[in-house]
Amino acid sequence: MQIERQPKQEHKNRMKLPPLAFLVCLILSAIAWFFMNFSRDQEHTLEYKVICSELPEGKKSCTFSDTTLLLTFNTRGLDYLTPEYAEENRIVNLSVKELVKNKNKRSAYSFSNKELCNFLVDNGYPELISVDKPEVLTLYVK
Repeated sequence: MQIERQPKQEHKNRMKLPPLAFLVCLILSAIAWFFMNFSRDQEHTLEYKVICSELPEGKKSCTFSDTTLLLTFNTRGLDYLTPEYAEENRIVNLSVKELVKNKNKRSAYSFSNKELCNFLVDNGYPELISVDKPEVLTLYVK
């Protein structure tokens, strides 16, 4: 009877080996896919809140026609996982003084997508490709 049990135990041990090898290969392929996918340049469109700062002298407050911007970035996939793109850090702090320095003094200023994009690239958003929404951002200074 002992002779019969021994082959059955060997058979059970042989059945455990292929699933283990399969799992190891599956994990290695998942890791390889992750690094290959996230090492390419990718475009990401994110929504940012708009906050105004550095008001011109004599002005007390400012408001925007839209409180959010839809920005498109060109980043490497792994860079996208950094904290600067995290949802709690998606705030654009627009310096009103810098934004309106080349415009005549008024109580309302309008900025196109291209003007906003150029301003943001010059002020700390080098990977920015475009400002998708709004088409025109109006700033009201009081």
